[in-house]
Amino acid sequence: NDWLIFISDAFKFVLNIDLKNKEIQNRQNQIGVKRISMSLKQNLFKEFEKSMVKAGFSDRSKAIQAALYAFVDENKWKAEDSQSGAGAVVMLYDNHVYNQDRENMHVQHQYSDIIGAATHLHLDESNCLETIMVRGRIKRIRELVNVLSRNRGIKSIKLHFVSLT
Repeated sequence: NDWLIFISDAFKFVLNIDLKNKEIQNRQNQIGVKRISMSLKQNLFKEFEKSMVKAGFSDRSKAIQAALYAFVDENKWKAEDSQSGAGAVVMLYDNHVYNQDRENMHVQHQYSDIIGAATHLHLDESNCLETIMVRGRIKRIRELVNVLSRNRGIKSIKLHFVSLT
């Protein structure tokens, strides 16, 4: 008889958990949230946890969402010429290379339709850091980065891109 009561109580407990999970799932579906689960190797999980804390995330879901957005943006950048986006082109260059500043300025004027602003920082006697904020079609932003990268004095050029869709 005690066993029947125990089994009955256990069944009610499991049923109650199942109902609560369904309520949570219904609430998430109403606000457009999809719950997922994933398996990770232990060392990857540990590295993720360390990186998450260093980046200032206090919750795994937010850190994973940020990583997923970055992954989606990166792949949109690679695949979709007709889409629009925004970003920052960051260049490190040697300002002693012949006509470097003039070349950069000339290129920027050719792409004024997508350039919103630019900053220039003198790092030392030879090196300058320039950041160009862009917004427009991915194809046009790609063209700008490609043309800028041809300049001989460029030591490093990177684009941080975000999708607008």
